[in-house]
This record gives sequence, structure tokens and C-alpha cells, in this order.
Amino acid sequence: MKLYFKPGACSLAPHIVLCWMEQPFELEPANTQDPEFVKINYMSAVPVLMTDDMGALYQTSAILRYLARLPAGEHLGPINDPVLQYQCDYWLSFFNTDVYRVMVPWFAQHKLTTDTTDAAHDAIKAAVPERIAPWLQRMDNHLASRTWYMDEHKSIVDACAFVFELWATQILPDGLSNYPHVARHFQDLNEDAGVRRALSAEGLNL
Repeated sequence: MKLYFKPGACSLAPHIVLCWMEQPFELEPANTQDPEFVKINYMSAVPVLMTDDMGALYQTSAILRYLARLPAGEHLGPINDPVLQYQCDYWLSFFNTDVYRVMVPWFAQHKLTTDTTDAAHDAIKAAVPERIAPWLQRMDNHLASRTWYMDEHKSIVDACAFVFELWATQILPDGLSNYPHVARHFQDLNEDAGVRRALSAEGLNL
């Protein structure tokens, strides 16, 4: 398999999972504006996972679920438990729709306006910390009584959550200090060997 990535982007989640699976894979930096990459993904976005059996796979949630269905990744997914399947699908949807939608304007103001002035972009960024607060509180409440997002089972959901927790540390002036359970989860994963391998490979020093 080959994973196309950009450092610290959503592609970090499947990168972490691939490290947890301890299976061989290639890592390819993506220039999403390169016409050759657009031939691979016309949406000009990462992650893209190239596979032998299905070709190019897109969308973070779908890629994570695919990896968790492979023999080496089953321990990171919900397997056949309908309760865990619901929890997994809920949290992947939560992160990659609700949380992504409110966080991404901090990094890509052009997605919300055609106004290219600094004032317009600064106004969009200024609104992000307040807008993400309810979602971070939801995460913090959930983690108050458990170690991992999906019961006591480290999973693809935790890899996905880590990306948005990382983004929150970059967006919020006080980092995750107002969300102690999210902060604990983030720190636990930041010390995880597989996560460290992924961060190092992407040139991220936390």
C-alpha cells in the first residue's frame, strides 16, 4: 500500500493506523496542486491510499474503516459488534464532518470566502476558537469516563481524534488546558510508539 499525505493533515490518521498495524507501506508526500496528483484524486485532497485490490481509496473515514477490516487492523476496529460499529461510525462522522467543518477555516480561509484581503481572512480565523468549543466539550465529556473513544479499546477513532486534537493545540491560545480529558488523551497518544513514528516521518515535532 502507498499513502499520499501532507504533514499534519487528515492523512495523519491513516498514517498512524498503518504504523499500528505494523505492515509494510509506502509514504508519498502529496503536492495536491500537481496535475499528476489530480489524476490520482480529482478533488486535490489527501489522504489517498493506493491498494493492490481496490486501487485508489479516498476519504479519511472510509480509508480508516477499510484498514480496520484487514486482518492486521481488525484489533483497531469494531469487528462485528453492532454497538461498537455504531460508536465507530458515529465518532468518525463526528470528527470528519462536524469538527472538520468548524476547524478547517482556521487553515483555509479561502474555502469560505472569495475576499482575499487580510481583514476578511483574519475575521474568519477569529471566529474559529469560539465555534469549536462545543465540539471539544463534547469530546471532553465523553473521555471523562473512559480511556479511549470506543469503550476501552484503542481504535481507528483515536487515530482520527488525535489529528483534530493536534489542530486544536494550534488554534486555541491556551491549547487543550480547558479540556483536561481531551488533553490527557492527546498526551497518551503523543507518547504512543506508533504515533511517534508517524509524526517523525511527517517531520512533526510535538
